[in-house]
Amino acid sequence: MTPILITAINARHSHSSMGARCLLANMGELREQTGLAEFTIQQSATEIAEAIVIQNPQILALGVYIWNIARVKEVIPILREKLPEMKIILGGPELTDQSSLADHILLGEGDLAFALHCREFLTNSNPTDRQTLRSGLQDPDVGHPSAGGRIPISIPIILHPPLPDLDETQMPYTEYSDEDLAHRLLYVESSRGCGMRCDYCVSANDNVVRFFPMPALLAAFDKLLARGARQFKFCDRSFNLDVPRAIEILSFFLERIPKFPDLFLHFEMLPDRFPNELRTVLAQFPPRTLQLEIGLQSFNEDVLTRIRRPQNLARAADSIRFLREQTKAWIHADLIAGLPGETPESFAAGFDRLVDIGPHEIQLGILKKLPGAPIDRHDAAFEMRYDPAPPYEIRATRDWPAEHLVRTARFAHYWDAIVNSGRFIAAAPLIWQDTPSVFDAFLEFADWMGTRFPNEHGNPLGALVEAIFEYLTTLRGIPADLAADALIRGYRHTGARDIPAALAPHLKQDLPPPTRGLSRALRRQFLHWTWVGSA
Repeated sequence: MTPILITAINARHSHSSMGARCLLANMGELREQTGLAEFTIQQSATEIAEAIVIQNPQILALGVYIWNIARVKEVIPILREKLPEMKIILGGPELTDQSSLADHILLGEGDLAFALHCREFLTNSNPTDRQTLRSGLQDPDVGHPSAGGRIPISIPIILHPPLPDLDETQMPYTEYSDEDLAHRLLYVESSRGCGMRCDYCVSANDNVVRFFPMPALLAAFDKLLARGARQFKFCDRSFNLDVPRAIEILSFFLERIPKFPDLFLHFEMLPDRFPNELRTVLAQFPPRTLQLEIGLQSFNEDVLTRIRRPQNLARAADSIRFLREQTKAWIHADLIAGLPGETPESFAAGFDRLVDIGPHEIQLGILKKLPGAPIDRHDAAFEMRYDPAPPYEIRATRDWPAEHLVRTARFAHYWDAIVNSGRFIAAAPLIWQDTPSVFDAFLEFADWMGTRFPNEHGNPLGALVEAIFEYLTTLRGIPADLAADALIRGYRHTGARDIPAALAPHLKQDLPPPTRGLSRALRRQFLHWTWVGSA
């Protein structure tokens, strides 16, 4: 029996839950009584529930996110039936005080509050500080299933802990195993909160950005490096908000690259906050060590002001050009379709502008109505209609018809599968070559692919290759030898050793070597860096 079990249901096995480990690291004297169990959404609800039942915990903690809420809703009824006395505590950004899945719902950061609540429960004591843990009322006449088969109506106790003092919070990194560091993504953070207040994000409710103490943070990173960690994915929402602090962390890693040449770092940065001193440091990183995620979201100034994300677009564009042209960093830029007041035309113009600026990768996201995010304040004025099921994507707005949003979502899928994947890096530009608008040209291509593949997912790579070959040669008028050569080179770069039948007659001998042996994420970047370097 494990008295306390902290559980995470991740999107895939390569991910590891930092949130679960934050709870684990702060259990204090209860740490020896606390276990960690991680699953993935690929596992069935029955499989997950059975693994939990075997451990028979008194208290179960589970983080609920947009990617796992459907599986959580399937798992909990099974647990209620098999372990009716177990206390279930849920936390995470998918929860509101209206949720009815759990005995207790912890809204906010639970690093310290979860351990406090576990102590109170295990000692049968009541919360003594109602300002620390403000709970709701629970009707004594409702509860969990009994032997008589009573149907439960859950009225959870709501916990609203204050923000923990990061100087007093134990960081989670000792809870990553050596196996985790060797085979899974390592998530780290140097701050919490965000410098922006964007309506579409739950961080819009943050009142302040808080920072972990620098000496302890860097000491923890040194220990991770000594244990074999090489990929650090920072979860900070605005890493370069405090520029001197960002420079200190970047310099820490830059100094260690000679000893750890396979180091790889990911940061999310504000697009218009790259002063010269920050640029100087970024320019010193060698190839394949630095990935920067730049959240532009829109090039429509009115839209950005409306959603409370004001930014200097000219400065942002200059920053991305500098990063692309004068550093060796990998640049990932984000745009969001469906924001209030955005039109298909203004979005297409912004997309084309971003293509012209030239980041390595453009992620086209569809607006989501995340629980607790204040984007709902625009619902009436802009006739915002969302899918009620996760991931809560926008269906239509006053300015963006439903039919066009469906086409835009299909565009996003094929842009990711064909352009961002790196599998067609030589062939993809042929889709929009000599056209006035990259967006419009690729939208037409995505529409055509929609007729060719009614189901967007699960199509073999060879079938995609042959479809693109047909489109380029028949609809775009690209010479067959040119189209085939571009497709074959990209196809072989993925590690494939065969050649799709439609391209076989055009096979040449000077093919690039396969890239097997790299991780999936690094392989994609290797493809881009290889092609860019040979251009």
